[in-house]
Amino acid sequence: MSAVTYLNNGMVRKCLLVSVMVLSASNGIANGGWVIERDDRGDSPLLKDRKTIAMTPEQKEQQALATAYGAALKEEQERIRTHWSAPEVSSETRWVSYSGDYSSKRVVDFEHNQIEISVDSIYQGGRLDFAAMSKKAGSQLQRTLGTSIAAALEGDPIQRAINATYANLGKEIKASDASNELVLKELFNSPRPTAEDVRNKAATLMRNSSIRYQALNASLSLAAIPVNTGKKLTYVVPLPDNRIRKKVVEYRPEVSKNAQRFALSSDVMMAIIHTESHFNPLARSHIPAFGLMQIVPSTAGRDATRKLYKKPSLLSAQYLYNPRKNIEVGAAYLNVLYYDYLKDIKNPESRLYYTIAAYNAGASSVARAFIGKASFTDAVDTINRMTPEQVLERLVKKAPHKETRQYVEKVLKRRAYYAAL
Repeated sequence: MSAVTYLNNGMVRKCLLVSVMVLSASNGIANGGWVIERDDRGDSPLLKDRKTIAMTPEQKEQQALATAYGAALKEEQERIRTHWSAPEVSSETRWVSYSGDYSSKRVVDFEHNQIEISVDSIYQGGRLDFAAMSKKAGSQLQRTLGTSIAAALEGDPIQRAINATYANLGKEIKASDASNELVLKELFNSPRPTAEDVRNKAATLMRNSSIRYQALNASLSLAAIPVNTGKKLTYVVPLPDNRIRKKVVEYRPEVSKNAQRFALSSDVMMAIIHTESHFNPLARSHIPAFGLMQIVPSTAGRDATRKLYKKPSLLSAQYLYNPRKNIEVGAAYLNVLYYDYLKDIKNPESRLYYTIAAYNAGASSVARAFIGKASFTDAVDTINRMTPEQVLERLVKKAPHKETRQYVEKVLKRRAYYAAL
């Protein structure tokens, strides 16, 4: 467990550093920013009278964004279904885009370090025309490699609907232009590669691609597959093994700067980014949460801006898709979470473990692992009577969601990896 030394009232103390991860969107588990439920914070009026209160402005904002996402998702999936059996859209670890007529699909799988280009089967004289399909796939790969973060967002109909909802909220919004950096800039020697650079890189990557055919029978030759099967070919393009390491090198200075600024561990922050998004700058969950550290604008975003700017603001999605701003916001929020909201957990190591689990599933939900009911404030005394090892064991064995149990282990394992770099 790494530590940072700082002065407090003239005394040199050591405080174990912490970081938290952003939650995943599956199984209904909350996403980053729902770490502490609003009715479970020390300053919540609900702790005084336990009465139901009207929906807060933050909750209304979150509801509006979630509703916009849901409606846009349904509409987009209906369009996709006319061409594809599985209407996939972008997620935390997969950036998904389609050609204008939806005949081609492009996926960057950040977790498995590969690109998948799917195209309609093309036939010539009753046989698959691999030359024509490879040319089409290569063209789509070039487009993927040459796309900036800003252009990717502009071409995403779901994101456009979310942006329109921001405009209709009628409140002060802290906005920023999306980054003009390439989504996959780490594949190039220059931050602004030429069109020739992109073509050459696509050609190099295509040489190592493999073909995945949806209806291929092991005993059937690809060339003998009949015409009009309605199936598509997917070119699986592996990315260089050192790509992720290059992302770590790219983001580490920003992570280290903000970790020092907010008294956090850079190793834990890197582990959280890796677990949340696998360094996908376009990461988005259904909550919706945005960017590398999967920030929910109306909750974690507001808490972070209160820390950063002394005034809570609603952060735009474009703001959070900027990698450097996302890291800053995530670090500010982790500081608030660890040093403020969860400060009643006295042992810093125990607080670290609980913080990681809480960021994934919510502080109240995680409390069930200790007292069998969803109340963080009621669980504190029990947690403080346990050793850090006992707290960790309870979290990985008794946390109410399997995802949360695995999440804690993943973050801690990756933290050890980044500490060893």
